[in-house]
Amino acid sequence: MKGSYDKTLREIFSDVPVNLIKFLTNQEIKRPLNPSFPSIKERIADFLVELENGDIFHLEIQSVNDKTMPRRMLFYALLIEEKYKKFPIQVVLYVGNEKLRMQNFYKRKNLDYKYELFNIKNLDCNYLIKSQSIEDNLIAILCKIDDEVNLLNRITSRLLSLPDKKRVDYLKKLFILARLRPKVYNKLEEFYKEQKMPIVLDPKIDPLYKKGWNEAWSEAEKKTKIKDALLIIEKFNIPIEKVAKELGLKEDEIKKALNENK
Repeated sequence: MKGSYDKTLREIFSDVPVNLIKFLTNQEIKRPLNPSFPSIKERIADFLVELENGDIFHLEIQSVNDKTMPRRMLFYALLIEEKYKKFPIQVVLYVGNEKLRMQNFYKRKNLDYKYELFNIKNLDCNYLIKSQSIEDNLIAILCKIDDEVNLLNRITSRLLSLPDKKRVDYLKKLFILARLRPKVYNKLEEFYKEQKMPIVLDPKIDPLYKKGWNEAWSEAEKKTKIKDALLIIEKFNIPIEKVAKELGLKEDEIKKALNENK
């Protein structure tokens, strides 16, 4: 699942979580920068922006401990300096559930390189919870949370205000990130069941479904999908054809279930 976490976090950071960046740098973002670097093998940083004071800020998100991180960060720093003619301010934000064991320096003869390393669990989540950015709100579930219900209520309120496609997309991201925090995931699952909202939205990425996208679902699994479809339609008023496409169901199956539940 590491790839899913990284992909989801990178997608979240493609829409700028402005409060998180301001919290880490005490600066406003001036403009986003292209984070890809040409080489023998293309390198793409997780997040790269120019700050209001002209500094270049580079952020990497790590869901697992990686002993090669200092060398990777140095390599990125040199690529960034080569491309933008400035040595960047760099931060690694650790979001994993295990104890942080990475180093934040790379020392060799005549070389002493260092960057900032933060464990997201130690950040003040209230800053992100109160943010008007849905990206900040989602990232907040990875911090140390004092009031999970308040955060989930805020996220749910934000989700309900989004267009259909975005709403489903962010709900999937929420459940993927929550798996990095098993205790939070359990509360999240319980919360949405109480709210009669769907838990599973995409069997291609959700580990609750281990069979795979191309295998035939059992009748029990199909019934669960249809139940989820009815909940989505009732709660979010999303058109049947969109729900059917997201869950891999036939429109006729959903229509039949709707008629049976009238």
